Amino acid sequence: MNFHTNKKLWIGAIVLLLITVLAISGVKASSHKDGVDQLLPNNKIDNVAVSHTIKVNGEGTIKVIPDIGYINFTVSKREKTATEAMESLSKTANKVLNALKDFGISKENIKTTGMNLSPEYEWDKEKGKNVIVGFRTVENFSVKTKLDNIGKIITLIVDNGIDRVNNIHFDSSKREELKKKAIKKAMKDAKEKAEVTLTGTGYKITGIKTISVESNPFLPVLNEGLNAIFNKLSPDTVPIESGSMVIKTSVNVVFTFDK
Repeated sequence: MNFHTNKKLWIGAIVLLLITVLAISGVKASSHKDGVDQLLPNNKIDNVAVSHTIKVNGEGTIKVIPDIGYINFTVSKREKTATEAMESLSKTANKVLNALKDFGISKENIKTTGMNLSPEYEWDKEKGKNVIVGFRTVENFSVKTKLDNIGKIITLIVDNGIDRVNNIHFDSSKREELKKKAIKKAMKDAKEKAEVTLTGTGYKITGIKTISVESNPFLPVLNEGLNAIFNKLSPDTVPIESGSMVIKTSVNVVFTFDK
């Protein structure tokens, strides 16, 4: 094979290589172009749709007149020994509980909310230190009752030896039903806010991505004037006014929107 023949073969090989490279580049360029054309009109990245979202807070409030009350009271006894303190407490507590049951309060509506037994100390000058002089035991109760019976029950438990009425708070027997209504109002409020925000943009709400709900019921609490009960006032002279209570619910909603 002479020099001219080798030269022709080399030139042919180079031309063939250039054609192959250009062909491959053309395929890649075409594929890339097709991918961009497909991405832009359809708003997709790796076949996943890109959604627009807006987060809105909505609130729903329901006012209601309470129809039930909770009376929280304490029985407390102090004796020389722990055993004597517990026995004395049990005697008074049982007397109060039996009086409540005789009045018509069911066992399910009487709860012990706390109990404590602790030593009490006094400073002994001769010994130069605090010494135990007795034991105090305390038991806290909560009684659920109709609103109309609160004054009568307070008088009843005081007459049977309780030491302190801590507080009274009011509630509604329809709380769960009212809570659902408040949630509906909150969702409506959230949607209206989202729609107002999108006004004039050309976008519309298309769905909901996430929802979170928070409830904050307001329970009216009566603390003032309870010491007057200990003066043996009749129920008629101890007016109990519950006022109104508020059940408030807030929702955080992430809406999706598009044109």
